[in-house]
Amino acid sequence: MRKLYALFLLITVGLYGQTGSLCTDPIVINSLPYTTTDNTANYGDNYDPPTATPISCGAGTSGNYYLGGNDVIYAYTPTANGNISIQLPSAPGWTGLFVYTSCAGIGAAPYACNCSSAAGNRTINDMAVTAGQTYYIVISSWPSPQTIAYTLNVTQSNLDNSEFNPNKTVTLYPNPVRQELFVETDASIKNVSIISVNGQRLAANLINNNSINVDGLSAGFYILEMTTEEGLLLRKNFIKAAN
Repeated sequence: MRKLYALFLLITVGLYGQTGSLCTDPIVINSLPYTTTDNTANYGDNYDPPTATPISCGAGTSGNYYLGGNDVIYAYTPTANGNISIQLPSAPGWTGLFVYTSCAGIGAAPYACNCSSAAGNRTINDMAVTAGQTYYIVISSWPSPQTIAYTLNVTQSNLDNSEFNPNKTVTLYPNPVRQELFVETDASIKNVSIISVNGQRLAANLINNNSINVDGLSAGFYILEMTTEEGLLLRKNFIKAAN
């Protein structure tokens, strides 16, 4: 009995002491692009949020269950503003990919996420990041299968206006914005759309060629994508403030 208890204690301490098992001791991503292959069986099941409170990943309270298995946590702190993409290619079913901006936020509404009961890619495209802010990437699953094998890819997106057409000037104001976002540019804009941090493309209308109503958006980071009459692609980041 003592030997079994000692073995259990050794396994428990080993999991809790493993870098990446806790948000306070994450696996640090120092530079991009970054890729790694691992298994959540090598980490602990340390984050099981209450399942009664809905979070914005999956319908109803289902998003909470995607943190019910073993968890592994990575941390990335950009040195410049920009955009990154995060992917779990060919992920098994019942897998969740979450991003939080603080350890205390794990289990609450995530900064970005991608969860699904179906097997396939889990991708967060063109997520806006701010220099000096640490982003915690959490990989987990439902209590069944409990542990999953995964590959994590994190890449730089570079989706700012200057990266696409440095000869075209685009200014968005006010930024952050609550209701009406004004666009000031020397380009002739034909179409506009808004991209969320989850990579979801949202419809938008440019009113009188210089403003967009964003009152209905949730607070957070977004990308305004614009196509000119000449077919040039312009992109600019903005922040939607809470009303």
